Amino acid sequence: MSGWTLACPVCRTALADSRCPGCGRDWPRIDGIWRFLPPERAEAFASFLRDYTRIRHAEGRGSEDPEHYRRLPECDPDHPIAWQWGMRRQTWETFRRRVLPRLGSGLKIVDLGAGVGWLSHRLAGLGHHPCAVDVSVDDKDGLEAARHYAPEWPRLQAELDHLPLADGQADVAVFNASLHYSTDYATTLREALRVLRPGGSLVILESPIYRKEESGRRMVAERHADFERRFGTRSDALPSIEYLTWDRLDRLGRELGLRWQRFPTWYGWRWALRPWIARLKRKREPSRFVILVGSL
Repeated sequence: MSGWTLACPVCRTALADSRCPGCGRDWPRIDGIWRFLPPERAEAFASFLRDYTRIRHAEGRGSEDPEHYRRLPECDPDHPIAWQWGMRRQTWETFRRRVLPRLGSGLKIVDLGAGVGWLSHRLAGLGHHPCAVDVSVDDKDGLEAARHYAPEWPRLQAELDHLPLADGQADVAVFNASLHYSTDYATTLREALRVLRPGGSLVILESPIYRKEESGRRMVAERHADFERRFGTRSDALPSIEYLTWDRLDRLGRELGLRWQRFPTWYGWRWALRPWIARLKRKREPSRFVILVGSL
């Protein structure tokens, strides 16, 4: 387990194997992935995962070519979502060059919302010790796709509010374009803080941030309407918040005792001019993406 101690997500007893000595539940490892969703939680996520996976496949995510995964976040220019991977590549470069060196070397890093595991793959290549967590095990867009990396790092199917990890063992917890799927940010962040060692850091990558709450609400309404038009579903089975605001981050910082550092990424002039163009056209403010590092 590369130095990671698993724990039952229900009773939090440390696990030596798949059977919990505390509550007696079995947590099987199937196709290399530890399955830590209890039946009742799997049922709660079923509608969300069905819609989410269908939309992601329709958008052209995933590939039949193993090299596609091994190169991520590098991506062929003709890929259906090459523009998104282009932004992700820039975020990764900022994280790699400006953030990781401040946090240390040989770090134990929880990759929260790991998807196909590309970030864990990159972190392992730099000498860190990742643990990939996601609720999806899809073979093209979820944890099963990490088979293309032949990973030695653990993969855990689990929800972010109930991590199957023992307390105080991670150096860093990274929300990998995933925090905005939370239904309660304070609960989700507290759970990540639980698994951090004293002096550890939270990192938030690629969650949309707005100045105004109204802008975020409008974005969510527009997004759900677009999904309904294109895919026949609003993809709102879970009441995810889907955005952050600076005020909300300040409140969370005070509530949880977190100090936030901001690390902006340069995505090009076209991206930088979006707020000005929105004002000229009298449209809602566009989202911003800033790497946030939280420490106690």
